[in-house]
Amino acid sequence: MQLPASHPLGNSQDVGYTVINYNTAAQTLRCVMSLSQCTLPPAFILILDNASAEDDFGALARGLQSAAHSHICLFRSSLNLGFAAGSNFLIDQLLATPNCDFIGLLNNDAVAKPELIHLLRESLSSGTNPIGMSGGRMHKLHAPQEVDTLGISLYASLMPADRKDITDPYLGPTGGCCLMTRAFVEDVKATTGYCFDARFFCYCEDTDLVLRANLLGYRPAYVDRLVALHEGQASSGSKSNDFIAYHGLRNLIWMQYKLIPTSMLMRHLPWLVLANLLNVIRQIMAGRVDVLLAVYNDALKQLPSLRKERAKFLSNTRLHTMALAQNTSRQFYRTGYARLVITQWYAKFQRTTSPRHP
Repeated sequence: MQLPASHPLGNSQDVGYTVINYNTAAQTLRCVMSLSQCTLPPAFILILDNASAEDDFGALARGLQSAAHSHICLFRSSLNLGFAAGSNFLIDQLLATPNCDFIGLLNNDAVAKPELIHLLRESLSSGTNPIGMSGGRMHKLHAPQEVDTLGISLYASLMPADRKDITDPYLGPTGGCCLMTRAFVEDVKATTGYCFDARFFCYCEDTDLVLRANLLGYRPAYVDRLVALHEGQASSGSKSNDFIAYHGLRNLIWMQYKLIPTSMLMRHLPWLVLANLLNVIRQIMAGRVDVLLAVYNDALKQLPSLRKERAKFLSNTRLHTMALAQNTSRQFYRTGYARLVITQWYAKFQRTTSPRHP
C-alpha cells in the first residue's frame, strides 16, 4: 500500500528512512513526524506494518493519510517478519530507487532530533577509510539527560552490549538509529548474501551487521551529539520476558559462532565460557529453564549450516584479527552491569522471602 506523497522536502533527496510498526501506531506516527521535521528531512520514508492488529493498522494508515510528509510508503505484511527481515524488505525497496544513496533506520518508538540526518550524513563523508555506517548519541525519551545507547561495544567476554560510555570501544551503531551508504549495503549484501540476518528475527541482528562491517574493512562513524530520544521496548514489552531472553541468547550464540575469528575465539575462550555460565545461572534464577533448553537446542541445530557460512566469510575478510581486537574492550562486560544484576537478584530474593500479611 502506497500513500499519496508530496514533493521531496529540503535538500536530502538522496536519503531514505525505514520504520517498522508492530501494534504501536501512536509511536510510529510520532517517529515519522519527527523525521519529517528534521532540518534536512528524508526524501523517502518507508513504513512496514508487521501484522499488527486491524485497529492499530487502521490508526496508522489514517494518521499517515492526514499528515503532510514527503514520499511516504506504507506496506503491510500478513506475517510478523521481525526487525531483521522487515528491515531487509524496506531496504530493498530503497535500493530499487536509483537516487537513494543513503539508507537510514530508526526505531518506531524513537524521536529524531532536528539535526539527526544532517549529522549522520556528514559523518559518512568524513575521513579517508571506508565508513559505511554512522550513528550518534541516543538518550531516554522520558529521561532526556540519561544515556540510552551510544552504539554497540564488544567486550572481552565476546558479549556485545549497548555502549553507555564514550570511553568504551565503538564497534558500530545500533539498528535502532543509524545511517548507511548505499555502497556499503550493496557490498555487504553481495559479500554475505543479506543486510540483516533474517534468521535472527530480532535482537543482536545489528551487532551481527556491524561486526560484518568491521571484518569487511569498514570503520563505522560515531557522532557524539544527541540525535534521537528512545522510549524503549514499546513493541516487545518489558525487558525481562521470555521472548527477549530467547532471541537474545540464541542469536548471540549464532553471531559468535558465525563471525568471531578463530584466533580471537581461542584467546577470549575463558571469558566466553564464564559469560555463558553466568547467563545460564541468571536465567535459571529467573525461572527460565525451559527457555534455556529451547535456546541451546535451537542454536545448536543451526550450527552445521552456519559452519559453511563462517568458513566462506572469514576467508574473505579484509580486516586483520588484531585490528578487530583493538576495537574490543578489555573489560569483561559493561561497567555497572554486575551491580545491576546483583541488585535485581537481591530485590527478588527479598520479595520471595518477606512474610506476606493477610
